[in-house]
Amino acid sequence: MTTLREHLLNDGPLERVVGRVRSSEPGPTLMVVAGIHGNEPASVLAARRVFAQLQAENLPLRGDFAVLAGNLGALRQGERGITRDLNRGWTRRNLESLPRGVPGLAAVTRRSPSPEDREQRDLFEAIELLRRDARGPVTFMDLHTTSAPGIPFAMVRNAPEQRAFAEQFALPLIMGLLELVDHTLLEFMRSEGCLTFGVEAGQNDAESSIDHHESVLWQALVSAGIAFATDVDLAFHRRRLLDACGHLPHVTEVEHRHSIAPEDGFRMEPGFGNIQRVQAGQLLARDHSGEIRAPRNCVLLMPLYQSQGDDGFFLGREMGPRISA
Repeated sequence: MTTLREHLLNDGPLERVVGRVRSSEPGPTLMVVAGIHGNEPASVLAARRVFAQLQAENLPLRGDFAVLAGNLGALRQGERGITRDLNRGWTRRNLESLPRGVPGLAAVTRRSPSPEDREQRDLFEAIELLRRDARGPVTFMDLHTTSAPGIPFAMVRNAPEQRAFAEQFALPLIMGLLELVDHTLLEFMRSEGCLTFGVEAGQNDAESSIDHHESVLWQALVSAGIAFATDVDLAFHRRRLLDACGHLPHVTEVEHRHSIAPEDGFRMEPGFGNIQRVQAGQLLARDHSGEIRAPRNCVLLMPLYQSQGDDGFFLGREMGPRISA
């Protein structure tokens, strides 16, 4: 059976720009980063599908649509990151201090560039180029998958313009998560004035994660004002997402992040999905200090089932009704 990583590497060259369409008609920009974690190839594969369909059907668009691959080296190796998490350290100060690998500069910065330093600088330059070329408002999306099996969901800040965009998607909305993780790319782009939206589409190696990301991209093209609703089968894409997650509440607010370090010996209990209701006292994980149990009835999010990462899991509370059809 071919893995998603093999599919990614065998189907064509893996380059920073997965695809870009610049319409002759000025308009908004939809900018997407896929695969900022190298063990999450589904979003890159989904983007290739969307660009192939756009080309085959010659669909009319307004403005600009571009997808950038995040961590090319890690995607080739199938690792979350080579030396560090590329989805951290996104501040202007950090970006300006990245070593460039130029003779004499490493001595000034006191370190040589790591693989992620080079990836981050190259990705940032590609983002800046797209922003300079933008002819209207910029919507920025960051696409992910998780180590645990489970249900696709969206991450958004509880701000009127962010939430209005997010509520057009047939996905559970997770609020409060972005505020608990420092210096992510999504939060950096929000601070730069973009409307931002993050998606976790399912398990890292599941074919269904490609489908979910594909449906999210088509909905985003319409919601951002790039594609026309009459040219996209939104009913199909909404039903695909509803079938995956329609039994969950539309909004969950994250209240707790269980951060971990390598020396903790953290081990998640088996069997949890990436968004799941748990009961008070239920055993969630273990570490060197003993058992870790749910403090109350709540929603468990993004349990860690891989060796890399510093977020063991998140806990939240349900808000509002289920997603409507």
